[in-house]
Amino acid sequence: MKRLFWNTLTMLCATLSMHAMAVLEEPSGNVILAVSGNIEHFNSPQQAQFDFAMLKQLPAYEITTQTPWEEGVHHYVGFDPSDLLEQLEADGNVIRLTAFNQYITEVPLTDFEELGAIIAYQMDGADIPVRNKGPLMVIYDFDQYPELRNETYYGRSIWQIQSMHVLTLGE
Repeated sequence: MKRLFWNTLTMLCATLSMHAMAVLEEPSGNVILAVSGNIEHFNSPQQAQFDFAMLKQLPAYEITTQTPWEEGVHHYVGFDPSDLLEQLEADGNVIRLTAFNQYITEVPLTDFEELGAIIAYQMDGADIPVRNKGPLMVIYDFDQYPELRNETYYGRSIWQIQSMHVLTLGE
């Protein structure tokens, strides 16, 4: 009986370890986003790395709006970081985003959940090139929520995102 117990326990631990170590797939293309912080799943040391194809597997959301940095109305497609963080079994309420130029901003997850903000990877049907604020940028629907047209939300509308750090603030 003891032997059966230990064999069962060993198999259970092995299964749980394999599940816990069931890391994300490796990016096959260029890494465009590295996620770190309070996350449970990794595909490289201490972070989860994503290429375009991996991010495009997430549910896609759309916003058509004017922004202060582009002329006219544009159509954006992207993902809600909450979907990504769920996949990583992340624990946090804020994401700290860093751009290629080392600009850093912190965005509460409620901005995505309640205001419908997205991290866009396409504008007007094409991937957003680095020279035009890509490959990733935070977009708010400034037309639907005109009260967001202020320095707080403009400051959170980071572009050329290269990394995301998940943290918990103010609880």
